Amino acid sequence: MDEFKELEYKYDATDISLSSFLGMVSKLHPIRRQDVSSWDYYYTPSGTEKPEEFMRYRDSRHPELTIKRKTKQTNNWERVQIDLPLDSNKADENTVKSFVSLLNYKENFRIYKTCFIFWFNEVNMVYYIVYDEDMKEKGRFIEIEVNKDKVRTLSDPFATLKLYEGSLAEVGIKSSNRLKRSLFEMFVK
Repeated sequence: MDEFKELEYKYDATDISLSSFLGMVSKLHPIRRQDVSSWDYYYTPSGTEKPEEFMRYRDSRHPELTIKRKTKQTNNWERVQIDLPLDSNKADENTVKSFVSLLNYKENFRIYKTCFIFWFNEVNMVYYIVYDEDMKEKGRFIEIEVNKDKVRTLSDPFATLKLYEGSLAEVGIKSSNRLKRSLFEMFVK
């Protein structure tokens, strides 16, 4: 199951400008950068008052349907994440909505994300802005995530996360700033 393990730290970046993050990350000499934006649709089981599980449809150039599960109730730093790639020529919101409805899931909320992604050998770092359906800004976040192909090969992946976390001190972030809640937990209705 290690190939489906997601290891990441997330931080509130409300008071951190994009330009200060870009300046900090450029000093680390990333291998590559990608800027992307897309809608994320979150589906929860029908009839559940306080859902804890969900599916996410990412409507992007490379669409996918994702299921995530916590491995610890106290935080979201380590989760199981399975991304099911979808055919970009055939996948659309209506097809996914119909599919998940047969599994007794319904849309709970949707957000639009604008992401600035930087890849390194072991991790990727992302600064992203989240908007609601009316494009009202709902939050800014920074994430450091162990690259999925490195989860099994790193002797201590959390030590690697902490190493990169140290570089965030330049923009005012320290380990005590780690968020324990996921975007789903922040925005679920």
